[in-house]
Amino acid sequence: MTALRLSQLSIAMEDATVSRWLVADGERVTAGQPVVEVETDKATIEIEAPADGLVRIVASEGAVVAVEGLLAELEPAVVGAEGTGAGAESSAAPADDPTARQAEAPSPGATTVPGRMGPNASPAARRLAREQGVDITTLQGSGPGGRIVARDVEMNRALPTVAPAAPADGHRVRDAVVRNITASWQQIPHVHIGGELAADGLVQARASASAADLTITDLLVVALARALADVPELNGWRRADGSVERADVVHLSLAVATPTGVLAPVLRDAGSRTLREVSVERRRLVEAARLAEADGRDLVGGTCTLSNLGAYPVDFFAPVVSGPQLAMVATGRVAERVVSVNGWIGVQPRMWVNVAIDHRAADGEAGGRLLAALERHIAALPGGVE
Repeated sequence: MTALRLSQLSIAMEDATVSRWLVADGERVTAGQPVVEVETDKATIEIEAPADGLVRIVASEGAVVAVEGLLAELEPAVVGAEGTGAGAESSAAPADDPTARQAEAPSPGATTVPGRMGPNASPAARRLAREQGVDITTLQGSGPGGRIVARDVEMNRALPTVAPAAPADGHRVRDAVVRNITASWQQIPHVHIGGELAADGLVQARASASAADLTITDLLVVALARALADVPELNGWRRADGSVERADVVHLSLAVATPTGVLAPVLRDAGSRTLREVSVERRRLVEAARLAEADGRDLVGGTCTLSNLGAYPVDFFAPVVSGPQLAMVATGRVAERVVSVNGWIGVQPRMWVNVAIDHRAADGEAGGRLLAALERHIAALPGGVE
């Protein structure tokens, strides 16, 4: 049997509700196939099968499952005698009634919550409806399969409400963030490596005519993705068993402030994208996060996080590693500083960068190499603006 468990999909996540099974109990699935939708405080996320097999559902729809709780088990499918796969389901399936299996007591990580499901609506739509006093059961969904999404609530917010608005759940989300950050700080041995880097490349690239609509964050994403390729020790995850898995590509999480807390949507394969492609995708991810319409798949799989507070008068801050990632990079504002260059006193754009590292996965020296690589790739940006 292969266990399908609920992974911690974001730093604020403690549990999730099983929204909908995409396959039936006993159905054969292949590795990578979406099999279940779960609903967190921030998004609905599809979870894929970790292996081939027959699905044996443990947590039924409406159950609340704790992180690392059991969602289902994958039973190896028995191939037919002639190797064609014919009759595999019947030969591997147990004789008991599948409906009876779902009626069994859930796993220790699952708690049934009667009546939680309600209408077919996204978490963002439910939250917005509560905040604006809209009776969500009266709405017509415009999403896939008639699903009610946030824009449906927005379009109907001027209509008379049936019930008073319930309190927003932003405090609950923030409380969860605080608890998880506290746990990360207590459980992950941090080492912080910081330095003030030359930022001429950022200023020159930002000022170029072809980059008029680009932001400093866009440029930092490209430079950091290239730097992480040079220092792969800091690009990946630490697994629950203590092992470290380094990623072959850079999926960069971007810390985004939202009304209910910080989200970190993931800009995938950032190292192979052009600057223009990065800019378009970053704008999409940030807008979706701030409107609470982020696709759940945009919130998982990050290999490192960038938190840029350069829009504020911030020079330095020390971030907390967002486990299971290995590192987080914090950047402040670009500001002109008086510096000595080749024996001459001059003024140069500078930017402070601080790297937080899980010391169990890498030493501070890796952070030093990342800073050097980042400064090098920032300097190369003017010739790489596309």
